[in-house]
Amino acid sequence: MSLLTVGTQIGTEFTGKIKTITEERVYSFSGGFPRGPEWPKKTIHTNIDVASRCGLKKRMASGAMFEGYLIELMIDLFGERWLSKGKMTLKFIAQVSPGDTLVAKAIIESKETANSTTKYKLNLWCENQNAQKVVIGSATGWI
Repeated sequence: MSLLTVGTQIGTEFTGKIKTITEERVYSFSGGFPRGPEWPKKTIHTNIDVASRCGLKKRMASGAMFEGYLIELMIDLFGERWLSKGKMTLKFIAQVSPGDTLVAKAIIESKETANSTTKYKLNLWCENQNAQKVVIGSATGWI
């Protein structure tokens, strides 16, 4: 089931689930597989020394993590058909670190109905606990 209907209006805003970027999630997502003696893999996501050598002041979560939060919101809005028919374009604009809290958001920018199908274009973003956007983009989906 999807939250969007043909009656959903332009300008309607949706908010996803609040997610906390925990150390455990960062290591699980970016530590590599399988777990072994070299785990976690040393990357800018899991190791401060590697992050420092890359010019970062602290480790940062993988953008694919919060891309997943936006995809989760799209599935909530469009249903499972999003996985085969939806389109998304994103730009990562700020770092996310363990301890940050994120929420995915979307607002309907336009909609077109033709042949009993409604196409929606949405503006997307994730924002942190300070209401700072960390990723922005757009999505298109159909119901």
